[in-house]
Parts: sequence; structure tokens; C-alpha cells
Amino acid sequence: MNAVAKPLLPSLLVLSLSGLFAFSPDAAATNIIEGFTRAPTFTPPSGCIPTEQTYGVLSRCEKTIEPGHTFGASIDTSAGWFVGNKEFVSDQVADIKRYWTQDFPGRNVAFSSKASDVVPGNAPSHTTCMEYSITEIEEATGDRSAEAMLRVEGLTCAWRVENAAAGKPTVELFWLEAYEEYVPSIGQRPMESLGSIARDLFASARLLVP
Repeated sequence: MNAVAKPLLPSLLVLSLSGLFAFSPDAAATNIIEGFTRAPTFTPPSGCIPTEQTYGVLSRCEKTIEPGHTFGASIDTSAGWFVGNKEFVSDQVADIKRYWTQDFPGRNVAFSSKASDVVPGNAPSHTTCMEYSITEIEEATGDRSAEAMLRVEGLTCAWRVENAAAGKPTVELFWLEAYEEYVPSIGQRPMESLGSIARDLFASARLLVP
């Protein structure tokens, strides 16, 4: 098989969301935040090579399945002043859905979300989590034959900051994603194992004790 034209940028979702949020009392901020109290990380799936660290711990890994077909896992953070961590998680998922269903023209995307019973290691007892799925659907006309398709399985969790200082965020959050890009026009199909890989990835999520 030949390499393909116009693949998605590596970790396009995380890079796009990094520009989506603003750090203000009624919005969320993303990526490295000074004073983030519980740094999140994960155990990379088999063959996923660590490529990035945040807060001194693993935050991204990548794996090439074949030319044009890649897998990755990444974690990112945000913080804010929302009334409760449950609302913070819900708003985060709503922003992710809005981005892919409204703000990404030319892509037919199916989005779903649900409450999650996953509890990251070392998480405070009041941590709230949700899971979401993003599946890009192939167009019947086949007019995107040279482009990669995207699938994402995500987990996002939020918790209240204990003894937050005046003027500092009162809620912290991470989102952890397993994602793949593949090209149907050269015979590539999505991984059947992505769901099970994502479940193991979510179960490996943990917060560093401050």
C-alpha cells in the first residue's frame, strides 16, 4: 500500500481543543496550568511509544499500524471555577461534541457520551467521570478518498480542588483519549480492538498525589 495524502494532523482533537478554551472564571483552560494539583497520567497500550510528557509524566504515545493507519493515546488538562465538578465534566463533553458536530466543516461525525463508573487511581472520592465516542462516518459519495478518517474513545474526569487558594481554580479536569486515523480508500479498516484498548487505557488512568 502507498502512503496517503492529506492525513489528519497527529492528535488533531487535542490540538484543536487547546485553542478552543479560554482561561476565565466562566470557562476552562487547557494544557499545562501552573499549580495544577493532581497531575494525570496513564499506562501506554502495547506498542504505543511515549512521545510527550506533561507535569513530568507521560501524556502522549503513538503507534504506526501501517502507513496511513496510526493509533495514539493522549491526556490533557483544564481547570475552572464551575459550581460543581459534575457540571464541569458535562460542559467539557458538550464542548467536544460542539466542536466535532458544528465547527469542523466537511466531516460527518457520530458522537455519543455517557456517565462512567471509571475512577482514576488516587482520585478524590467526589471525582465525576464521563465517556464519549467520536466516529467519523464515510461519505457515500466517496469524495474524500485521499483523506484519513478518525475514531476517538475518550474519558474525562473532574474533581474539586481541596483548599483552593483565593482566586485559584476550584475544579480540575483531564481528558484521556484513544484515537486512530485510517484511510478507507486504500483498504484500511478501523481497529476492531479500539474499544477494548480504550477500556484498558481508562482503567490505567491515575492522578499523582500532591
